[in-house]
Order: sequence, then C-alpha cells, then structure tokens
Amino acid sequence: MKKIDTKSEEIDEKRFRHFMLLLYDESKFYNFDDILFDLKGSFKNYAYINHLPESNEKKPHYHFILSLDNPRSINSLSKRIGLPPNYIEPIKSLRASCRYLIHIDHDEKKQYELSDVKVSQSFSRKFYSSFDDLKTEQDVIDDIYLFIDSLEKYQFRDAVKQLILFVNSQSYDTIYKRYRIEFMDYLRDILSSNY
Repeated sequence: MKKIDTKSEEIDEKRFRHFMLLLYDESKFYNFDDILFDLKGSFKNYAYINHLPESNEKKPHYHFILSLDNPRSINSLSKRIGLPPNYIEPIKSLRASCRYLIHIDHDEKKQYELSDVKVSQSFSRKFYSSFDDLKTEQDVIDDIYLFIDSLEKYQFRDAVKQLILFVNSQSYDTIYKRYRIEFMDYLRDILSSNY
C-alpha cells in the first residue's frame, strides 16, 4: 500500500464543530468588543468566562466556547470572526472544556462559580449537563422548589412556562418528570396564596 503524504494545509483545513477561543480585552491584533459582539450576535451556541491571571499569566483573558451546527476549519472561522488562528483551537471534549471554564477539575487553578459563566440560551442545556455529577437528586429538587418560589408574581400559565424553561435549561427534566405532580401542586399553592 502506498503511503499518502499529508500536507500541512490539509491538516489546517480539517473541520471541527467545537472550538475554544482565547480572547484578551486589550489586544493589538483584534478589537475585543467587536469580536465579542459578533460572536454573541451571530452564533447561537456559546459559553464564556473572564479568567483572572494565574501565576504564569500576565493579564485577564476570556475563554469562549463556540459550538457550531456545521463544522468549519480554524482558518475559515478565523477569517469569519477576525480573530487570528493561533487564538482558536478545536475542542476534543466539549464536556471537559465546559468544565474547564470554572476549573472544576483543576484544583491547582483559581476556582470559579457556574454563575460566572455567560451561556447562550440554546447552549445552556448542553453546558449545564457537563456538571450533572455535581448535584444530587435532592439538590435538583431543592433548586426547582426555589425557582418555583420566585414565580409568585406570575399568572399560572406564565409561571408554568417559566418553570418549563428553567427545568429544560438546567437539564433537570428527568427529575422534574418524576415529581411533576408535586411541583405543580406546590406552584398552585404558591400562586393561590397571593390572591
């Protein structure tokens, strides 16, 4: 069998669906505000966080996960968003990258809260499912009840819509389905006590 030579251009043009972008708000190579605005406005699946400098880093930076419906090459994405290709890398494990944003599996690094991460609505389910090992069933139940408590000013129909959006965005649907009747009874009690 004849060996096939692979040119570096072919490797550069390999396509990926998930990318990690490194952004500095002060850069001489690109305009941070324009790129962030474009990423948030033009792409639907993303999550990002601002990291403070660690011991070997000089300045704060953003890690931006971009998940695409259709694969692209690094060069294609670089040209599209105006970010040099050396600030873009393909993601091997989307779950590990989501977890990296808060350094959950990196004890040697500064730890961040999930609430520090900005997540697009359409990416929230996939993002939060990367952390499903952090919550027990009781934690999820408590979260749902706390959210229901925050719905006391809504009309019933709107409260149900908000509850469904919350449950779906947090990947709580399995546990919600198991206790749906109890949650709905509680929601009715909360709303009826306001009248």
